[in-house]
Amino acid sequence: MESSQLNVGKDEVREQVVQSARQVFARYGYKKTALDDIAREARKGKSTIYYYFKSKDEIFKAVIDAEAEIRNKAIEDQISPILDPMQKLRTYIYVRMVTLKMVANYYEAIKNDLLDNLYFVNSFRNDHFEEEVKQVKNMLSDGIEKEIFTIQNPELTSKTIVTLLHGFEVPQILKNLSDEELQKSVDEMLNILFFGIVTKK
Repeated sequence: MESSQLNVGKDEVREQVVQSARQVFARYGYKKTALDDIAREARKGKSTIYYYFKSKDEIFKAVIDAEAEIRNKAIEDQISPILDPMQKLRTYIYVRMVTLKMVANYYEAIKNDLLDNLYFVNSFRNDHFEEEVKQVKNMLSDGIEKEIFTIQNPELTSKTIVTLLHGFEVPQILKNLSDEELQKSVDEMLNILFFGIVTKK
């Protein structure tokens, strides 16, 4: 019992550090943030920070993971009531792109540190790739079962869709598209996905 309470306490301190780091990274950006800034915001000594995290990179990864959870919940809240597979996929893609601004640190990392830290940022994006693929594949499989989608390889198709979405994030952020512009871009993308580019004869 005492050990369990101790673990809960440790988890709470770690979460406090992550949330404090989230605010600091959002305020100063990844490059300008120092461990001293995070320790000050969390009101913890640097030794406490190092107890939970080996480096600033590791803290930033934890922040990105925490923001991904917030974003995923927002997406799930929007798509879970939808029964039609085509509308569900459409809503998933749109909400996924709109909620990009919710994850401030991930957003700013791509926007401000794109050239200097491309591989660094992509490593975090790749961590959640398979999770997204699984989610999209479930929607595609549901559409196949309901005879709405005709897909020979749901696994490959879901990976292709997620890869396209990742590629679309960068221009969306750099161009700072409005919600209306984003909606049009998503609609164009989905029209190609659903109906193709070849004229039906």
